[in-house]
Amino acid sequence: MQNGARFSVFSRNEERLAQQPSQTRIIACGVFQPALVHLRLTAKYKTLSISFLPSYLHMHPKRLKTQLLNRIIPAKMNRERLICLYGNCFAGFGEFCARYGVQRVAAAHCYELFLGGARFRQIVDAEAGSYFMERDLLVNFESYCLKPLELQDDEMRQFFFGKYKQLIYVRQPTDQDLLPRAKELADFLRLSLQVVEADYAELERKISELI
Repeated sequence: MQNGARFSVFSRNEERLAQQPSQTRIIACGVFQPALVHLRLTAKYKTLSISFLPSYLHMHPKRLKTQLLNRIIPAKMNRERLICLYGNCFAGFGEFCARYGVQRVAAAHCYELFLGGARFRQIVDAEAGSYFMERDLLVNFESYCLKPLELQDDEMRQFFFGKYKQLIYVRQPTDQDLLPRAKELADFLRLSLQVVEADYAELERKISELI
């Protein structure tokens, strides 16, 4: 009787655990934080958590891999479903995610997700020399580009940006007034400026399909 009762309790516990919704975690580059906060995904999906990694890590692929693994391994131990929200920030990014059983929001470039793939391709097809910026890059241009690439030097600036014709500022709904900053950088880089509004519809759809 006691063994049967104990088995019954364990069975009920296992059944209850099986019925609980599984936890899902998005591991995302920090550039997507304004978009994901705006979409209010954690309010819509009660079993969803989001972890953001610093955006500067895309300049350091080895460190990015290490930081991703530091999030992936504990989450896997907690049996969380994982979704990775990054562009191709290092070679073999898709294979890396597959190796660790992480689903990925498919996109070669983060700007495809900010604008939607069709809009992104339309801009690039119209002008291949388009250099895209969003809030994070505009605000941190000095530390991300100016200093490490030595862009104060005219020859270095020409070497890195001479092939570009226009700066595309992807303006997001929660941006403060960054248009003067975008104009300043466009003038510094000797590029024309075009402002396009972000469209999160494709990003939201792709994430929802994985959740």
